[in-house]
Amino acid sequence: LPDLQRPFVWKDNKVRELFDSMLKGYPIGYIMLWESPADYESKKSTIGDNSKTYEEPKELVIDGQQRLTTVSLLLLAGIHAVEDGKLEGDKGSIEEAKEEFLMAKFSGTERKIKLLPIENDMEAYDRIFEHDVDNYVKDSKMTRNYQYFYERLTKEPHQLSFDALLNAIERLQIISIELDGNDQPQLIFESLNSTGLDLTGADEIRNYLLMSLKAEEQQYYFKTYWQKIEIATENEPTMFLRDYLTIKQQLQRPVRLSNLYS
Repeated sequence: LPDLQRPFVWKDNKVRELFDSMLKGYPIGYIMLWESPADYESKKSTIGDNSKTYEEPKELVIDGQQRLTTVSLLLLAGIHAVEDGKLEGDKGSIEEAKEEFLMAKFSGTERKIKLLPIENDMEAYDRIFEHDVDNYVKDSKMTRNYQYFYERLTKEPHQLSFDALLNAIERLQIISIELDGNDQPQLIFESLNSTGLDLTGADEIRNYLLMSLKAEEQQYYFKTYWQKIEIATENEPTMFLRDYLTIKQQLQRPVRLSNLYS
């Protein structure tokens, strides 16, 4: 997940809705993948050139990260429930599921976990992944939603076995929209973002500013500037941006939040 993505923010109602939709076999939404212009041009220049070592560029998830993360947390809750003896399932099934859906064992990087959350969420996700119960990041929405799934799967009487859970996940219908470096992801992102948790004005502004940059520049500007704003405002940068624009433009009254992005 690129740094320009917002943190994992889904609350109980969205998590419950996805879980119920998944069990009924409903589509859970779309996922948009994008190669940055730098990666796309690099790929084009190396095709057919045997003198260069070509490494497949990373596709960034620029929309759908909440769904991907939530399904990953659900699967981890099922695996851990079986390991703890609280959910019916066999060791072979959970190992197969972990390798197919959660691990990236052939990755060329040191990290072999498929999901790469943004930096603020990574510690919470990794501790859940390792089932490090004593050191879970308790104030993380990742931890809270994982625990919701764990409790729902292990609560008596059991409604699901692990195999039934896995079958439901394998039936998920996901629309994958793949963009190349010549596409304008922000425009498509704006037109498609009609479901899920609404973007804040700050989310839209951050995406607009960072999506025009190369991947390494995105990371630099995010960490150097934007992340500091989020920390200073306790992850509520929208109100800060409203006050900033009001003062900067010397307005008589605060900018309307609905007009903040425009």
